[in-house]
Amino acid sequence: MSEEEIRKTWADGKRNICAPGVEELGSILRRKKETALERLASRYKKFSILGVGMVACSASWLMQRHLVPDVDMRWRIVSIMVCYFAICSLIDNWFYRGISSIDCYTMSVKEVSEKALYYRKKHLQSMMVLFPFAVLVVGCVAYTFISEPYMLYGIGVGVLTGLLIGYFQFREFMKEYKILRD
Repeated sequence: MSEEEIRKTWADGKRNICAPGVEELGSILRRKKETALERLASRYKKFSILGVGMVACSASWLMQRHLVPDVDMRWRIVSIMVCYFAICSLIDNWFYRGISSIDCYTMSVKEVSEKALYYRKKHLQSMMVLFPFAVLVVGCVAYTFISEPYMLYGIGVGVLTGLLIGYFQFREFMKEYKILRD
């Protein structure tokens, strides 16, 4: 390669770096990647919104007179379900705000790692508290329909489906936390 070719190649490379064209800018903008922090915050936000939706769905049980004819039992079930989903939503919202407060640009790597490990620990602790509460909710609903075998089958299928979905979501959360930790 001659000296003139090297200069031309150098100038072309410098021009491409300093002034990208419209095509290059478009491809850069389309390649927007989400960080593990952004994915975690987004996931927590979605679960918080889902919790609010489940509060509304739980409250709709008050209208289902044909499912649970006993008014007192219906109020108890609805109260327990609303409390459970409201607590879940509030916890997820707290995680969302906490994860969103982590700023990789102003915080040191140690601070980011410590906060991520803190929220991971709190996530696991909240699951240990909410899991027995979920068992209580399902138990109360199952007790209400103790004489209805098909409702109990439906509850069983719902529990298995929920456990599978929950397991895979848990793995996704832990995968993001592992990326942050590393």
